Amino acid sequence: MLDAAPAVCLVLGGCQANMFLLELIVAKNRDTMYAMTFAQYVAVALLSLPYVCTFRKVPGKAHLLPLQMRPGRLSTLHKLAVGVTAWVMGVATNLAFNMHVSVPVHSTFRSLPLLLNMLVGFFFLNKRYTFLQVACVSMITVGLVLLTVEKSRRSSRSTTDGSSGTQDTSEYFWCLCGMLILLFTTVLSTALSLMQEHMYKTAERREKALETESKKTDNPKMPRSVEEATETSPAPMWAEALFFSHAVGIPLFLSQPSRLFTEFASVSSENYVYFLLNAVTQYMCVMGVYVLNNKTSAFTLVLILTLRKLGTFTLSVIYFGHYRHFNTTEWIAMFGALGASVLYPLLPKA
Repeated sequence: MLDAAPAVCLVLGGCQANMFLLELIVAKNRDTMYAMTFAQYVAVALLSLPYVCTFRKVPGKAHLLPLQMRPGRLSTLHKLAVGVTAWVMGVATNLAFNMHVSVPVHSTFRSLPLLLNMLVGFFFLNKRYTFLQVACVSMITVGLVLLTVEKSRRSSRSTTDGSSGTQDTSEYFWCLCGMLILLFTTVLSTALSLMQEHMYKTAERREKALETESKKTDNPKMPRSVEEATETSPAPMWAEALFFSHAVGIPLFLSQPSRLFTEFASVSSENYVYFLLNAVTQYMCVMGVYVLNNKTSAFTLVLILTLRKLGTFTLSVIYFGHYRHFNTTEWIAMFGALGASVLYPLLPKA
């Protein structure tokens, strides 16, 4: 079973590598995001399969190794809801890169869940926040608004002054659509985290109730052998959630088979390795996130993800040269939003 410390390494290393490889793919094959997301889902589902399944020999059929699912601990309805929501969010997020949205802008928008979590906590969970917490979230919001307005203003100006008006107008339109998609996926991300938290807590309450009921009886159900206990022991909650959140999404990709075929066929030969490594690092990244979500506090998870996001932003700006395309206002907006998101988890709570 994976512990929290290795999971932190998976998030900081796997997620960084995944975003780096994604930007390499976008640079050469921007129109393959749907196929790339499908490859990620297949890889995560296959690589997480050993955590939720076991192989057992059947007497009299030594040549067969049937696959047996371990007993589930999570509600089937919850797993379906999380799987569909995660699929919509994952596909939409990757499609945004096909709409002239750079990785630094994407990383900045990922600071928005702090604001949404604060609003949900204040209005629905009766949580209270300090002045500094509100100030940090306000800075994030102002930074995102400034970034969006400034990018729109620059695109509009280039459309007016440029000679290729139709092309610039199209780029401005799709860039705006990409930002709206990022806003939508950010809302979905907040909803998904709440759904996962509810799913885990519901399962834990059910297990505690069964344990209490078992203690009251004098004849608790025990496995018949150590071998049976090992083979049929339930999978860790994080592994079960990880597998089903991706396995549920795979059939949804098949609703557009022609698109999958076209995009896979258009992948350039030098990007095959990038596609494979991106899928593997996606598994490392999401496994780390799911383990942290199950084994650590929300504070720790937000802090680790924020540090990862800041690292992704820095690497993208320096290595891929995005700094050449930002003006002073955009720099202030991005660093203000990212700095506030790093500071927020370190502030004292109300």
